[in-house]
Amino acid sequence: MLVVRAARFGAGAAVAVVLFATASCWLYALGFDGRAVLAGEYWRLATCHLTHIDTRHALMNAVGAGLVTAVLLEFWRFATVFVSALAIAAIISAGSVLFFVETSFAGFSGILYGLAAMAVFGMAQRTPWLAATVAIVLLAGVVTALAGLNRPWAADVAVHTHVLGIAGGAGIGVWLRRRSPVVSGVDRS
Repeated sequence: MLVVRAARFGAGAAVAVVLFATASCWLYALGFDGRAVLAGEYWRLATCHLTHIDTRHALMNAVGAGLVTAVLLEFWRFATVFVSALAIAAIISAGSVLFFVETSFAGFSGILYGLAAMAVFGMAQRTPWLAATVAIVLLAGVVTALAGLNRPWAADVAVHTHVLGIAGGAGIGVWLRRRSPVVSGVDRS
């Protein structure tokens, strides 16, 4: 099972590196810019999550994508995880246009926060202590960012993307858990 988890991590991180590196070449044309979206550049609603400010930002999010992929595939099929990531991205983009149109951002971390929140609901049945720990870390990350205590390795963080991601991921996690509880291994979703 460790080999499977390592392979899932590696595949998730590798795919993310390729996507992030490619999209980041066009950061200024693909990153989120609320005014540009309102002017008709709607592609930014999707592409902003794949662009990154710099290599370190992209690599951190790629490692996170690998980790969250490895965890989520313990509980749900790839299609469920992929569609959930798209839904979280849509929630973040819609919320950004509706409530934070003056901002600009790039990066996958809002989706990562959402997928990690979703994973909490998968882990809760098998390892409740780990699920609680992940939930506390996610909330602590948002609270410290809202308090202005950014991590030293982070540039300006678009905290609203993390909050919207957590809300979306938690909602999806609750829905999936009610729809088809995880008993052991991957569910039917």
